[in-house]
Amino acid sequence: MQSRGYQTYATAQHTTIGVRELERRAMARAIHELSVVRDNYTPGKEGYALYTDALKFNQKLWTLIQSNIVDNPTDGTAELRANFLELSLFVDRHTLQALRDPNPESLTALIDINKKISGGLFSNDSKTEQTTAPAPAMAPMPSGF
Repeated sequence: MQSRGYQTYATAQHTTIGVRELERRAMARAIHELSVVRDNYTPGKEGYALYTDALKFNQKLWTLIQSNIVDNPTDGTAELRANFLELSLFVDRHTLQALRDPNPESLTALIDINKKISGGLFSNDSKTEQTTAPAPAMAPMPSGF
């Protein structure tokens, strides 16, 4: 049983977390889930269920990214938004192919993309000069995501 102090802290943490931190956590979770499945995949019903769960979570994340780009046409440059949409379409196609033809190694491309995007999210908060444009902010993730 958790202490009342811990519960209060946990509640406060959830209410004060910033959008960028939510983005980082969601991307980190997707990277982790895809990596675990890729590195520990076992053929069969249970292995396939874990495989599809990781792909579905990643797809939900990228659907939110797509939605945010469309809903916020003034975030970032037009070129950056177009690049993110193009990348998200690649993620869509790659995810469908990975679901059709399960292959744990096919997850590597998605992991690499997420790592690159996540790296951009981390560098956006640094005080050092940036050489690339920041990623458009994603909308906060719905609860239960």
